[in-house]
Amino acid sequence: MNITFYGWSHSSASRVHWALEELGVPYEYVKLDRKKHEHHAPAYLAINPNGKVPALVDGDRRLFESLAIVLYLGGRYGEERGLWPLAEAEKAEALCWTVWGTTELHAYMMQWLYHGLDTPVSYAAEQRSQGAADYNHAQYQRLLAVLDARLADRAYICGDFSLADIPAASALLFGVTLGGSVEGRTHVEAWLERCRARPALARANR
Repeated sequence: MNITFYGWSHSSASRVHWALEELGVPYEYVKLDRKKHEHHAPAYLAINPNGKVPALVDGDRRLFESLAIVLYLGGRYGEERGLWPLAEAEKAEALCWTVWGTTELHAYMMQWLYHGLDTPVSYAAEQRSQGAADYNHAQYQRLLAVLDARLADRAYICGDFSLADIPAASALLFGVTLGGSVEGRTHVEAWLERCRARPALARANR
């Protein structure tokens, strides 16, 4: 096993960092310096041609896109560590929720932050769209309701904690840090606190 993980703090690489810490697999963390444009160096572009983070090298396998990396880690290392389902039906469910956390929840939440709130990542006032803010906020509320219903009778998205929790939890933790909220969804709030308290997350955030 020879894993090298590339990223920097407060980016989509954070969810991969959290996953690696949960799995407990040995890895080398290469923290790129964005100000020095290390993510545009030819050696890095050979791994991630987009010139963005994260990227991960596992032996002769090169991966980019945080969601793809989390799914890869789940399939390759998560099953034996109890962090990814073994049964096919449960695996399919975990796959859906893992993708949903990034492509749905995170995507709509960010557009609401960009257009509807005053945060460090928001667009300048003259660049915002009230229509975009209203639409994305409504979608975000709908998705929070879906997640709240899912968590009404379980501690985590798939029952026990798994890598399927990481995309949605990392998105919401980021949003709350910037000034967003979970809109009073009590099951989501309790789940998020359980996720926040995980030692692996603390290690990834050091």
